[in-house]
Amino acid sequence: MAEVSRQQWYLAGAIPAWTLIAWGGRIGLLTGGESWSSTVRIGGSLLIGVATSLVLVIPKLNRAIVPVLYLFALWTVINWGRSLIVNWTGSGSIPFKMVHTILGVGFFVLAALAARTAARSNAIPGPDERDGYEQRDGESASLP
Repeated sequence: MAEVSRQQWYLAGAIPAWTLIAWGGRIGLLTGGESWSSTVRIGGSLLIGVATSLVLVIPKLNRAIVPVLYLFALWTVINWGRSLIVNWTGSGSIPFKMVHTILGVGFFVLAALAARTAARSNAIPGPDERDGYEQRDGESASLP
């Protein structure tokens, strides 16, 4: 079973931390019943964030890591891309727009890190990587 890398631990901590910063003050919108779109955006972000953090640090969930990380990255880009467009084309104040831009940039960085981690998790290990298949690695190293 694969070990959890330091990068996975950092990402698993950064995602809920940044999610709490972004959505912590808006949790009331989940129960306020103001709009279904707020419920989907906030609830979906919370659920996908928790799922992503869990697959990053629980080795038994290793088989789900690639699709969940890509789902997080896709969800984040769509959700925050839409948010930035709506905020910058709307009539909100410049400070409001700047705060949402900073939050969005933070999530875009997390999405890029998640996608990069997924791509690395999906990569075929080379003969010099310790993946538990030393016999195969030794045989491939001796091929002409």
